[in-house]
Amino acid sequence: MQAVIETAPVVTRDWRILQVVACLYLAQGLPVGLAFQAYPALLRNMGASLDLVALTPLASLPWVAKLLWAAAVENRWNSRLGRRRSWILPLQAGSVLILALMALLPFDVANMGLFLGLIAALSLFAATQDIAVDGLAAERLPSASLGRVNMFQVAGFMGGMLLGGPGTMVLFDYFTAPLVFGLLAAFVLLCGLPVLFWQEPHAVVTPSKARLKHFFTRRFAGRLTALVMLVTLAGSTFFGLAKLILLDAGWSVSAVGGLAGVGQLVTIILGCGMAGLLLRRLSHWAVLRVGLALVGCAGLLWMGLVLLPTWAGVPYVLAATLLGGLGIGVTSVASYTLAMGFAQSGQQPGTDCSVLQGLQTLGEILVSSLAIGVAAHWGYASGLWVGMVALGCALSLLGFVQRSLDEV
Repeated sequence: MQAVIETAPVVTRDWRILQVVACLYLAQGLPVGLAFQAYPALLRNMGASLDLVALTPLASLPWVAKLLWAAAVENRWNSRLGRRRSWILPLQAGSVLILALMALLPFDVANMGLFLGLIAALSLFAATQDIAVDGLAAERLPSASLGRVNMFQVAGFMGGMLLGGPGTMVLFDYFTAPLVFGLLAAFVLLCGLPVLFWQEPHAVVTPSKARLKHFFTRRFAGRLTALVMLVTLAGSTFFGLAKLILLDAGWSVSAVGGLAGVGQLVTIILGCGMAGLLLRRLSHWAVLRVGLALVGCAGLLWMGLVLLPTWAGVPYVLAATLLGGLGIGVTSVASYTLAMGFAQSGQQPGTDCSVLQGLQTLGEILVSSLAIGVAAHWGYASGLWVGMVALGCALSLLGFVQRSLDEV
């Protein structure tokens, strides 16, 4: 293992790098879908207490905490495998083995806690791998390709969530647990094949070791972190409250899951494609404003539904879901592209991306929880106002950061 190899960066065959990272992002979304959607429902169906079910989202905490060990991933590797493949390959193999073990274990009440621990380990592997994948994309792709790779990142991650969440739940209706987890293991294995047969060029020169503190000493790091955290808060807040609003409006659980769950994820994927097209013609700042405008329109529609519950028909909810999903997709891709561009201009791209994304995820968790708490005490309209305030702050900070960077 070593820290630095002095050689110039090699940026070749964009399509091959895009193929590698797209497949890996797809596999990384699967554990999140399992933790947030499929496993809670499966646990409850087996008779688990709500106290245990409430613990399942904690399995995704590595996505927030990964910034703590990101520098270690950047600094240590095996020269024969390559700087990024040294981490990607064993972590991908570990994920396959965990899913294979889940296929071999009895899926019953006695093993509920064990399966939750395995899903947490799966999340840990995927989150750690994401550090190396982001570093790979930032190192090996030119700036002009960052919009495309982040379109693949968000869309692929959402696709993985669809398979790990609603997809797994559907599979459980038709197949046994061993077969379902075996199929998921095969899927993750297939996603790892492109990187297995790809030869990584020599490592990019880095004059010093990666350190978490180096990120916070970079110029504009604080402003950019605040912006990246703020631009996705409104969308996540509206997304979290929408399901609860519909349930209280008389919608069935299956209808809410189908439209506000699966439908939302599908429209986010469509929003990623929309962002990719917009980034070819507009600046990051303009695309972020488009995304925030779409999210704001969705928030106003959800506010209207809360004030006038009789509007809770399928066409109205479909419009709110479509606008919200497109807005989340656009803002996510644009903010990730901005973050990766900032990371690419530094000397520790994997670490810098992890800090920005980890803090963004933490902000979404905290503000979404705050909005639900506010809604519980003062009604859904008040909870939605939390998202609206976050949206206003994001728009104000967006202008400030843009002016700051344009003056450089």
